[in-house]
Amino acid sequence: DVDPATYGEERHPTVTYGAAARDGYEIALVRAALAVDLPVLAICRGLQVMNVAAGGSLIQDVPSQVGAAVAHQVAQPKNAIAHDVSMAGGSHLERLMGHAATGGRLPVNSRHHQAVGRIAAGFVVTSLAPDGVIEALELPHARFCVGVQWHPENFVESGTFLPLFAGLLAASTR
Repeated sequence: DVDPATYGEERHPTVTYGAAARDGYEIALVRAALAVDLPVLAICRGLQVMNVAAGGSLIQDVPSQVGAAVAHQVAQPKNAIAHDVSMAGGSHLERLMGHAATGGRLPVNSRHHQAVGRIAAGFVVTSLAPDGVIEALELPHARFCVGVQWHPENFVESGTFLPLFAGLLAASTR
């Protein structure tokens, strides 16, 4: 978990975090990448760090602060579908994953108890879980800046989320 002090909040009892040095390093790294428009694909904690680094906050404990309408903590197998997410039309996510092919819905895995709270300035929500938890953010004016709450890397065998990684690679070669 990201230390709530980094976004000006008191710690919820469920928050566990390691070294402050890790938060500081990752936040600085994201800020540096954003400052030079380096392509970014942020995954799970990465999405949370990206939002905090840009001035946003987090929901510190989804089960107690949002509710349990949707499973956000399905640990095994790592590619188990937990729920669908919606995709915003015109977003990088929608263009890469194909809105027409999926009807705007995308089945994802889920292993988190925190989520984006207050959205950082300039970012837009491009995906939501059925319970309203933010599942993806993008920085529209950036070359490529997409953050997702799920773990696309766990679908390497099926290639389901290969378009996300291909989008990052394509943006990195421009």
